[in-house]
Amino acid sequence: MLLRCDRSHTRSGRSHRFAPKEDGCTHGLTGARRDGGLPPRGTDTGTFSPTERAAAWRDHVTDNHGRLSLDFGSPTAFNGGTQVQRCGALQLVDFWSDAICYLRLEKDVDHDGDDSLRVIVPTSGTVRIVAAGVRHDLSPGLAGAVSMERGFRLEQDAHAHALVLSLPRAWWRTEPIDRPAVWDLARGPGAVFVAMLRQIAAERADLDADSFRRACEAAALVLPRGAQVDLTAQALALIREHSDSPDFGPAELACMLGWSLRSLQKAMRLAGHAPAEMIRTQRLERAASRLGDPGWRASTVGHVAHASGFGSLTAFNTAFRSHLGCSPTQFRATVG
Repeated sequence: MLLRCDRSHTRSGRSHRFAPKEDGCTHGLTGARRDGGLPPRGTDTGTFSPTERAAAWRDHVTDNHGRLSLDFGSPTAFNGGTQVQRCGALQLVDFWSDAICYLRLEKDVDHDGDDSLRVIVPTSGTVRIVAAGVRHDLSPGLAGAVSMERGFRLEQDAHAHALVLSLPRAWWRTEPIDRPAVWDLARGPGAVFVAMLRQIAAERADLDADSFRRACEAAALVLPRGAQVDLTAQALALIREHSDSPDFGPAELACMLGWSLRSLQKAMRLAGHAPAEMIRTQRLERAASRLGDPGWRASTVGHVAHASGFGSLTAFNTAFRSHLGCSPTQFRATVG
């Protein structure tokens, strides 16, 4: 389904936040329009005085995404910029900024009637999604989605750079997502999706309205949805966040995902994974990274093991040697 470029998406008779102006299709940041391309649009806080930056960013973000509360770490020192491609309710924002938190409340949902999705694809840094009692830390290689029909919080670090795709509900063809969806972009459909989205952003100056709509629809159709949402990616996001805790295991992972342990193990087995092995691998990879990090040089091997979620130094040494073919001490000497 392709939405007409001259009509905004609505729900229950309420106007969508993204009511288009004229043909409703814009793109870019600054500069002249190329023949056949969409007119430029975007912002850069560097063009505003320090006292104006926070207000300018807030206006720009709410124009792109509807009602949100913004919490700036340092309003007068804040820096950020965007490149925006938009056609009606369909929008792709390439953004970068300092650390900031975005909050959408139930009253915001009731006010603007937006029922679309936001698919967040970090290209550097980390973006944290908190919604429906769960939290996912998205870094490059993962994508996440939240519904504008539900409250949520997005937190990003000072090095975040991401693509944010606004998808009309009609393109999703499923019920609203109550919990954040997460996809693995390293393989399969996720890898195809992120390659297409990056190319759409890169070719912004030469895509007309129809080409932009068709390209975004093709990318959106690649993403699994409903019951097919990538369970492995959701599990991996939670494992990355909690694996440093020795008390975190398959049972805790299942609880966070809203599954029984037996059901999770069965579903993961069908996908070729085992929760316990995924947790162990993440801990070993993080421990190896720390052993090679100059900032951890003063830490003993035992401290690195404990900080990475291992309760036993003996178990850590055995698992490390099996995974990397050498002891932690030998590994540190090699990479150091």
